[in-house]
Amino acid sequence: MKKEEKIIGIGGGVGPEAGIGLHKKIIEQTDSGGTDQGHIEVYHLSRSHDIADRTEFLLKHVDNNPAEGMFNTAQALTSVADETEKELVLGIPCNTFHAPEIFNHFLGLLKKNNLNIQVVNMLEETVQFIKDFFPGVKKLGLMSTTGTRKVKIYNKIFEPLGLEIIEVPDEMQEELHDTIYNQKWGIKAVSPVSKKARDNFLKFSGVLNNQDAEAIILGCTEIPLALPEQKFENRPLIDPVLILARALIREAAESKLRSLII
Repeated sequence: MKKEEKIIGIGGGVGPEAGIGLHKKIIEQTDSGGTDQGHIEVYHLSRSHDIADRTEFLLKHVDNNPAEGMFNTAQALTSVADETEKELVLGIPCNTFHAPEIFNHFLGLLKKNNLNIQVVNMLEETVQFIKDFFPGVKKLGLMSTTGTRKVKIYNKIFEPLGLEIIEVPDEMQEELHDTIYNQKWGIKAVSPVSKKARDNFLKFSGVLNNQDAEAIILGCTEIPLALPEQKFENRPLIDPVLILARALIREAAESKLRSLII
């Protein structure tokens, strides 16, 4: 029996903290009517062991496409959807996963295996969010992994629309990437975020600000853990995880989506 409200699936494990952050934002952005029962059903699977690092794949350091492991997660979530007799809308909180080499392969696996899942594209939603809420912005700063930067995931989506992507200088990208991945103090390794990681992201934001970025995209889904504020020196900080959370609610039960105050 088909029901109107869908369930939300989170394809986690691409960093695990980002999945938790997405789940938290879904709760925060849902108008539950003040009851536990008013929240949307959310099924969050975090299976990092089965999903190759996205940057390592894009840089050709590993052969295993991360789409394969995420497909296994999608299969498990489909089983849940079948049991609940509800349609599934899926979000994957990883910018780098949305590189065409990974994301398109994932969609192809779903189609090949007849998995009826609605997948929300976080980057496309981010474009629409900027057009809706910041229509005058033309220069966007971007902080991201080296994988996202090298394959120009954001550039390929934003530049045809007349939006310029500004990034830190090439010689600073290694430090930015290390601030994400460093095993002792990086945002993937330490929770809560280390002071060094936060200070670095404030520095990178300042560099982008000095390059006349009108807004800054937090282009790795763990960066909002270091920069939870909405603005940096009066420049909007664009959080794709928040945008994904709202898109998932919209697709699952639009009447429960809270109004957003910018």
